[in-house]
Order: sequence, then structure tokens, then C-alpha cells
Amino acid sequence: MVSEGVMLAEFAARMALKNQIVIGALAESLSYDPEYYAESARAVLTEVIRESEGSAQLAEHKREVAAGRGGVGEHQHDYRAGDTANLRRREDVNLAVADRLAALRDDDDYVARLVARARDDAWGDIGQAITARLDRELQAFTLTDADADYWNRRDKRMRQLRREVAQLARESSKA
Repeated sequence: MVSEGVMLAEFAARMALKNQIVIGALAESLSYDPEYYAESARAVLTEVIRESEGSAQLAEHKREVAAGRGGVGEHQHDYRAGDTANLRRREDVNLAVADRLAALRDDDDYVARLVARARDDAWGDIGQAITARLDRELQAFTLTDADADYWNRRDKRMRQLRREVAQLARESSKA
């Protein structure tokens, strides 16, 4: 349960960091700086740690209240004495997740890997957005009669371009 909790928390942290990278690149025109985003990653992990600790405190409070209540709950959040073991487990798991994330937050190699994965996710999202936009614009593009000749002459222009590139390569290798 702790491993799954860490995995989910890490995913949330990576998505938050990815969004910061996307916004930085597109809205703020920031250059990608791994050191800057390493600090951002630590801040995001700190927030996730706080959330996990808060969940542990909530489970502890609910456990304390439930301990004095007998009977059967009326709905899924109506905890009773019989639920205290599960609430204790939630509390312990959340605290263990917070502890594990705190150790990872202080691990420079882990933070660098987290930033790299978030960067890859960000560039993937940006690439998909660009591709989708280009696809929409291409669908909206229609050829006029004058443009139709472009496609007819394209093969000839491509052959000429290949010859020119080959000539430049030969000249470059001689030099």
C-alpha cells in the first residue's frame, strides 16, 4: 500500500511539475533550466508530503471519534469502533508515504530523474498540441486553381534540390 501511495503521489507531483514546465515554456517564454525545476520539484513534493500528512491526521481524528461509537455505520463515511483498525492502517500508510517522499525529495538523483520525466511529459504534450493545431490548419487549407500547379511541379523541384545538395556535399568533402 505504501508503494502504491508513493507511486500515486509521485505521479501527481510529476504532473504538477509538467504543467509548470509547459506554462513556463509557452506562457512565460522561460528557457528550460533543470536546476530551477529541481527546486520546483522539491516544492511540489513538499506539498504532496503535506497532503499525505494531512490525510494521516484526518484518519487519526476519524479513528479517535469512531473508537467511541458502536453499532453499524449508516454510510461509507460513518465510521464506528469496528473501523478503527482500517483507519489506523490509513493513518500509518499516509505517514509512511510522507516519510518516503521526504527521503526522495532530499535525493538529488531522484529529483533530477523526476524533473527529466516531467520535462519529457511536457514536451510530449507540447508536441501533441502543435501536431493537433497543424492537423486542423491543414484540414482547413484548400488549394486554389493557381496552387494546383505547385503540386504538379513539386517532383521536378525535389529532383533539382537533391542534385544541388549532392553537389554541395561533393564540394564540401573536397574542401
